[in-house]
Amino acid sequence: MSITKIEYQTSRFFGLILAITMLVFLMAGCADDEPSLSASFLKIYDDSNLDVNYKPIDVVETVDGFIILTGTELSKSDFMGVRLLKIDEVGNYEYERDLDDYVVPVGKMYLNESDSNSYFFAMNPTSLEAVLIGVNPQLEVQTEALIGGLNYPLSSAVLSNGNLLLQSYDPLTQETEISEISLDGSYVGGNSYPIGPGDDVEEEIINHYLNATERPLPFFCGEVAAGSYYFNGFYNYSFSLVFTDFGDSPSGVVQGQASNAGLRAVMPLSGSDFAVAGFQFDANFQLASASLSTGGISSSVDLFPGNMAEIKPYTPAQIISYNDGETYSIFTCETKGRQILLNFYNSSGEISGMHRIGYINPFTFACIRQGMDNSLLILGTTYVAGRFERITLNKMASSEIAGNL
Repeated sequence: MSITKIEYQTSRFFGLILAITMLVFLMAGCADDEPSLSASFLKIYDDSNLDVNYKPIDVVETVDGFIILTGTELSKSDFMGVRLLKIDEVGNYEYERDLDDYVVPVGKMYLNESDSNSYFFAMNPTSLEAVLIGVNPQLEVQTEALIGGLNYPLSSAVLSNGNLLLQSYDPLTQETEISEISLDGSYVGGNSYPIGPGDDVEEEIINHYLNATERPLPFFCGEVAAGSYYFNGFYNYSFSLVFTDFGDSPSGVVQGQASNAGLRAVMPLSGSDFAVAGFQFDANFQLASASLSTGGISSSVDLFPGNMAEIKPYTPAQIISYNDGETYSIFTCETKGRQILLNFYNSSGEISGMHRIGYINPFTFACIRQGMDNSLLILGTTYVAGRFERITLNKMASSEIAGNL
């Protein structure tokens, strides 16, 4: 399949204006006072198949560029297939690889520096079991490990010890599973927790796989500290944030309201304090710092401070930490105007800056990462000519970020 690129930022006209502007700055002796945007780019990756749809999952930075993990439509399955794109260091498309034996890729991806392989989970379409896949920088598969007994992979995270955390769902026992998996695919530990007697959520999970762009369920998991974990998923009748040390009962629960209210993203700060993005039906909120009950029962409804009207209902959301001498929490989501919105909160909990991606074309958000050069990498999609969905990667250089703060 041939892919071309659309490069708004490198158009001839923009290049001429940028050259003139840089010359003026140099002549005026002000170059040190103005941010250089030369390390930034915005790329849109076209496809010869006009009707193909994508579901970008994650992006990792390698020694020679980037690897994008995305779901893509399959003719032989209703589930999304697995596709990897290799991108060079300035954002240009190089080549791609389809992993035809697997479906529903799950992030986060993990770049292991010791072997330079990037790891992620997917699903065997026949057995419905999770599979750990590792690829080298050339997208060649180095690891394919079937995780026996763990079905319907939903989310994953990287642990401080270099292992991976996997959230999954068992349709036979009707339990949410949380598991620690080593990079060779071995099961290290974990436990499972009931979603509630007589409450079957398999249909909602299937719909999440098949129609995630309409009303995605905010599955995620992570680590508070070594031996202390959390996952956001079905537990005790509701979509809840569950804290666990892999014991038979959760150590703490922030209960949602069925799947109508709950949390979309959290980021541990210190102790029981977290940065929180949540929802109450079609309303959304952000809290730069909130105390969550990691050792008891509480409700996400009690956290709701009021609606942030600009944010799109049922938006995907993510929170990361960013440091440029001062530490910020970056909340990323979508707006009702079909833009990607970045809110920068300082350590005092105040918004220090905003950045929006998208103007004429509508954009959707998939993930945000901090680059090796203290840049930001924002992955998503946009619509070319108003109808053709294409993957987009936006790199914001640290100088550009500083201009937003």
